[in-house]
Amino acid sequence: MARVLIVLLVVMLLAACGGSDTSDSVPTFPASTSGETAGGETSTAGENDLLYGCIEPSTAKPLTIESGDTLDAAVFGDGAVGIVLAHERGGSLCNWAPIAPDLADQGYRVLIFDFGAPATVASDMLAATEELRRLGAKKIIVGGASLGATAALMTAARARNVVGAFSLSAPAEYGNLEGLPAVRRFRGPVLFVAATEDSLFAEDARRLYRAAASRDKKLLIVPGSEHGTALYGGPAAERVRAAVDAFLEKAAS
Repeated sequence: MARVLIVLLVVMLLAACGGSDTSDSVPTFPASTSGETAGGETSTAGENDLLYGCIEPSTAKPLTIESGDTLDAAVFGDGAVGIVLAHERGGSLCNWAPIAPDLADQGYRVLIFDFGAPATVASDMLAATEELRRLGAKKIIVGGASLGATAALMTAARARNVVGAFSLSAPAEYGNLEGLPAVRRFRGPVLFVAATEDSLFAEDARRLYRAAASRDKKLLIVPGSEHGTALYGGPAAERVRAAVDAFLEKAAS
């Protein structure tokens, strides 16, 4: 009987201690919102998502461009001369991410962006060019890699204030993109670059060069098989970089 009384006493004491007051319990927190971190600071989660981790946030300003779809983009630098860079098929703005900061360091305002749907590549490039103008660029140079280079050539023939265009491995035609009519219309400086063993695109570079109406046109065929922005990392990388830099300086003058 004494043992039963002791057990009942213990149960009563535990009940008295465990009432509805939870002030000593471990708190639980709601998941952080996009606007606040656990430390109370404003987060940049949206910016980090936008930059895909391929751009150092302190070097660029993320933004979006409306062109039917909402296009992710980033701008480097604040120069009066702007450069719009378009990526290759299956790529993203990350293709140009290692190159854009160096161009910004040379004094240019550089915009890189993602294409939307394949059918809207040409209009996306135009929208990106207009956005860079809206941001303050007085002169604009367009450039691209592969499919993006063909879109850049078409934009040079259509957009206002474009003072030069350069191409890394542009196809002469791809889907609804047509480079040959564009280079026949554009009169500004133009540069075509391709690698010897990237044979179809090297031949297209020659075709585009021959068709170009510009009196200031250059063709650079380098050793290797690299395509598009990979030309900046191939055996002829220094020649490619030097040719593009010299072209940009002349077109911007």
